[in-house]
Amino acid sequence: MTNKSKSKYGDTDELLNAARSDQPSASEPKARTRRPLPAVQAMSGERKGPARFTDELKEQIETLKQQLTDAQAKGGAGVVLTMPVSGQKVEFVQHSVDPELIDVSPENERLQEFLDPISLGDILPSIESDGQQKPGTLRPKPGGRFELIEGSRRLASVKLVKKPFLALVGDVPDADVRALSVIENKHKDVSAYEKAQAYQRQLNAGEFKNWSQLGIAKGISTSHISRYKACVELDEIFVRILRSPSDMPLSYGETVQKLMRRDAGSVLNEAKMLLKERKQAKDVESVLDAEEVLKRLKSSVRGKQVKPTQKQPVRYVSQSGKVAVKHSLTSSGSTKLELIGVKDEQIEDLVNHIVKSLKVERK
Repeated sequence: MTNKSKSKYGDTDELLNAARSDQPSASEPKARTRRPLPAVQAMSGERKGPARFTDELKEQIETLKQQLTDAQAKGGAGVVLTMPVSGQKVEFVQHSVDPELIDVSPENERLQEFLDPISLGDILPSIESDGQQKPGTLRPKPGGRFELIEGSRRLASVKLVKKPFLALVGDVPDADVRALSVIENKHKDVSAYEKAQAYQRQLNAGEFKNWSQLGIAKGISTSHISRYKACVELDEIFVRILRSPSDMPLSYGETVQKLMRRDAGSVLNEAKMLLKERKQAKDVESVLDAEEVLKRLKSSVRGKQVKPTQKQPVRYVSQSGKVAVKHSLTSSGSTKLELIGVKDEQIEDLVNHIVKSLKVERK
C-alpha cells in the first residue's frame, strides 16, 4: 500500500549539475576537479579513488535527497536524477510504504539478522516518538512489492514500532543498485564483519580470483585484507555479543582467533555468557561495548596454562616479539622447551630454578 505525495521540485537540472559538477569546491585545491559520482563506497582501510564513494560525495547525495524531501513537502511531482553507474535518468517520488511489502536488496551489505532493538538503539527512540524523518530508497518489484536499496536500519526500526516506511521510489537500473546500496546511515557505517561477508560473496561469485586481487582492485592494504579474512571466519556468536556489528574494530577477528587458539572452550563459554547477558539487557547502555567484550574474552583465558600436545605445541611471545618460548612434546613423550631471544644469564637462572624446584642433582 502506497501513499503518493504531491510536490513540485522545480528546476532539477541545477540539482543534477551540482551533483556531477566539474567545478572545484571551496575546500579543494583549484587544480583538482570533482569526478562524476562513482560506484563503490570508500571503506575502512581503502584508499580513495575514482571508482569509490568519498565522504564528500556521500554528503552530496544525502543533500540531494534532503532537498528532494523538502521540495516535495511543498507539493509537486518527483525529481529526475542521473544514476552514478549506468548514467540513466530516473524519476524518484516520495511514498509512505507498508514495510511488509519491502524486501531488502541482496546487494545491501548490512546483515538484517543483527538489527534488533539494542543495535538500533541510536535511532529507534526518535523514530518511535517522532516518526521517520529521513527517507530510504526503494525500487518497485513485480506483484506490488518493493526492493529496498538503502535504509535497512530505518526499515527495521519502523517495523518494530509498526509505522509506514518513508521512501523515495524510483525504477533504479540493476547496474546502479550496488552503488546506491552502500549509502547507509553515515554515523552507523556497515561493520567490518558485514564488509568482509560482502567481499566473500564477491569472491564466491567469481568477481575476483582471490583476496589479494580483491585488495588490489579496491585499494585495500595487505594487512587490512588479512583482518577482513579473519572477520569472515568468525563464529557468528562473537558478532551477536556486541551492541551492534558496527561497533566491531577491524582487528576484532584476529584477536578472537588468537584467543581461540589458546583455549577455544573457555572463550566460547564466555561468549555464551555475554550473549545471555545481552539478551537480558533492557537498553543499549546495559550492553558492554566492544572494548569491554574483548576484555571479558581475554580474561577467560588469562593465567590459564595450556598443555601442549605432540602435534600442537604452545608458543609464548613477549609484547615486543623479541623473546619467545615454545613448549612441545616429542614423539617419545618428553617435554621440550625452545627459548628464542633469551640471554645466556637468563637461561642459567631458569635452569637453576628448575633444578631447585624439582630437587634434582647433577650426575
